[in-house]
Amino acid sequence: MMNKDDWYIDRILWRANQHNLFDKSCVKYSELDNSCVAAIDDAISGIEKPVLVFWDSEKKWTVLCALHIYSFFDGQLVSSDLDEIDKSVSVVSTDGLSEDIKKSADILSLDKLNKSVWAPAGSELFALMSILQMFPLRLKNTA
Repeated sequence: MMNKDDWYIDRILWRANQHNLFDKSCVKYSELDNSCVAAIDDAISGIEKPVLVFWDSEKKWTVLCALHIYSFFDGQLVSSDLDEIDKSVSVVSTDGLSEDIKKSADILSLDKLNKSVWAPAGSELFALMSILQMFPLRLKNTA
């Protein structure tokens, strides 16, 4: 039997593989460059079980952990418990042109929490949205 953390990590990696995220700019935290890890550690003390990282720069990144998400952009760190997302995630359009949203949007709204997270525009944003919409997961297969 899996514990909750392991179950969530398994599902995150499964969905990331479905979306071919590792062929894009998404990286497993364990494979991240040391300078990137240092920047994340500076912003988040005691990060627990990081899994995926969407990286743009030291000033713009998102880390998906076993039970939390952290996103740093516009000089602020946003965090949330994955279970609090409650499957309610939407794309934030900044330009108002719906036909360009798939190419230009790089912000997801965690609707029930009134918080936003950054991801690279395009397929990676929609892949992260798909991952976040899984939570909370049913725990029937966990200990």
